[in-house]
Amino acid sequence: MIKKLNPAYKTFQKYIPPGGHVEFSEKLEEACIREVEEETGLIVSELELKGTVTFLRKDYHSVCFFFLAHKVDGVLFSNEPDKQSSHWVELEGIDRNEMVPGYHKDFLNHMLNENSFLNARVEWFSPDDRVEWTIVEGKL
Repeated sequence: MIKKLNPAYKTFQKYIPPGGHVEFSEKLEEACIREVEEETGLIVSELELKGTVTFLRKDYHSVCFFFLAHKVDGVLFSNEPDKQSSHWVELEGIDRNEMVPGYHKDFLNHMLNENSFLNARVEWFSPDDRVEWTIVEGKL
């Protein structure tokens, strides 16, 4: 996982999965591989799409795709140490890890333990930056 070091981020000083934007004409899997390598130095492969999450706030809307990498090579390091740091975070006991946002704990549990596709939504509300998240069950 990575830890954002910029106080402007909602996830400042919290462990979150690496991620970023899809480049023009880039496939989702290619973006995942590139972003993980850029942010952690790790080379991931044998990807499995595990879920989608919509992130919303008053001035922001993004849809994220979550992949499970069945193969990981390389050495963990931070390519952009002024922006973020990279960390191995044990999945066992993650529900007690105060550095991981609650919604990511729930999403990881859903994707890894319930073995079902994740469809979720995270929303921040002003003025207090309260956060709420929902895992959508069943068909839409």
